[in-house]
Amino acid sequence: MSVVVVNEQGDPCRQGQGVIVGKDGRLLTSAALLAPGRGAIAKTAGGEKLVVRQVLSWDFFQDLALVQVEAEALPAAPLGTPQGVRTGEQVWVGVRHNPPALKEARVAGMMPFSPRLTLLRLEPGNLEADLGAPVFNGKGELVGMLHAFAGDGEKFPGCQFFLARDRSHLPAVKEMKEEEAPEWPEKVEDAPNFRAYRVFWEGVASSLRQDWKGAREKFSAALQLPPPLPEALYGRGVARYHLGDYEAAAQDLEQASRALPGYALAFLWLGKSRERQGQPDAALAGYEKAATADPGLSEAWFQWGTALYRRGDLARAQECLERAGDDFPQAAQRWWYLGIIYQSKERGVEAAAAFRRATRLDPQFFPAYLEGGRVNQRLGQASEAAALLQEAVRLKPRHPAARYYLALAYLSAWKPAAAWEQYFVLQDLAPDLAASLATLLEAR
Repeated sequence: MSVVVVNEQGDPCRQGQGVIVGKDGRLLTSAALLAPGRGAIAKTAGGEKLVVRQVLSWDFFQDLALVQVEAEALPAAPLGTPQGVRTGEQVWVGVRHNPPALKEARVAGMMPFSPRLTLLRLEPGNLEADLGAPVFNGKGELVGMLHAFAGDGEKFPGCQFFLARDRSHLPAVKEMKEEEAPEWPEKVEDAPNFRAYRVFWEGVASSLRQDWKGAREKFSAALQLPPPLPEALYGRGVARYHLGDYEAAAQDLEQASRALPGYALAFLWLGKSRERQGQPDAALAGYEKAATADPGLSEAWFQWGTALYRRGDLARAQECLERAGDDFPQAAQRWWYLGIIYQSKERGVEAAAAFRRATRLDPQFFPAYLEGGRVNQRLGQASEAAALLQEAVRLKPRHPAARYYLALAYLSAWKPAAAWEQYFVLQDLAPDLAASLATLLEAR
């Protein structure tokens, strides 16, 4: 529904959106929308006007205000669960319309920041949404709302929705008398702790732009203001990591993990920082804590698995890598490692499937084409091997091994002329391999 803020004379001065989240007339909307006004009116899609009686709670960190309207028995939107949103999922967003309407969009990405904060990136990114615009999944559950600060509306206009994981992430509410309700600040800048939150979200915007120096400065500034924000420590730690200051990054990330229990991302980046410092045991511990704190964090399982792989603990590495999903940037590498492990256990069919999966996730991933071609050759799948090795040669035309194994695949597929072509190229690239290949070719 629409939320209209009025001034002291009762004239409309700002409009946004909100959504009923309780049958007792509790409405969730944007804190930044409500703050610069004396009162507000909620308008239903049917045109009914409901006076906002009081603000039950503010949360300027997540840009939420829970208010009480003069109505009861209104249908309430159920909240989604932590597993309720996935990249690629279709959602419906409240857009600017009179009355408010829903527009279909797609979740193009998710940016978790802490156990209590996740941002959604939606496509299209130019949705005409007002502050407090809700996001619903296919089940009609509320999964997000437009945030006043996230993304800062610059290069990432679509990454402006927080993820409402469950009711525990909504502002706390206690029964109160009207005179006990929190006051509406005259200006949003006068709201308690608003300045720290504003600077923090400027740091988030810098992080989204990969302006790591700017992010470090903004998060440092936020940490100089009340209240203490573990997310600012985390954000500065990640920025310092990207700037190569790994010891300072580790200090920030350790503090963030202590300040906010279950901070899986802080543990993950702590592991990365310790790895860069040449502390493999500490890195391994960080990855394990990250995966334990959030079993759905795929990259934690991947980093834990690759750390175990480097130690030669292939059984545990395989278990971790298989637990990871494909919803992180290094997903193709996950399947490559699994393919190598399957090969070591003489599970050729599974290895071939793993390498094929890696190439689908990253069509430019040369090692997966090379190893996939070799595995298929050993399985007697000459045509499949040749197809993969052709892609490997296309990606790296001067890679001797790729051309040598491609020639062997051509021989197995009864294409001697194509195999001879690889031989002539190898004469310049790797004479030893060319000589070995010549022996095989002449034997045919």
